[in-house]
Amino acid sequence: MRSPSTVMGMRFHKIWVQQCRATRRIKRHFGVESALDYLLGEKLVNFAAAAERRPEFARELPRFQAAVWNVFNPYELAGYLTMLPPSRRSKLRQLLYVHSSSRSRRSG
Repeated sequence: MRSPSTVMGMRFHKIWVQQCRATRRIKRHFGVESALDYLLGEKLVNFAAAAERRPEFARELPRFQAAVWNVFNPYELAGYLTMLPPSRRSKLRQLLYVHSSSRSRRSG
């Protein structure tokens, strides 16, 4: 019997991998803003909400957050956040900058 988070053989809590791949295509074909709207404005926020209710999503959330930084550079992310209303900006900032101290050590 399949678990509720498995649909047609796919582990649904791993869906962020395909979403990041799709974002790279969106970025190439439709631009950075469309890609940011898709991955941050929609997918990351929804995934984080699921992570509050489901432990398998909570375990994957840090990987998803790190993957976002591989799709977009810091300037793209910062620029996007400045365009958002304060309430949305705050939520996304929390999701994006959770591990900023460990990330800066890696890149240095």
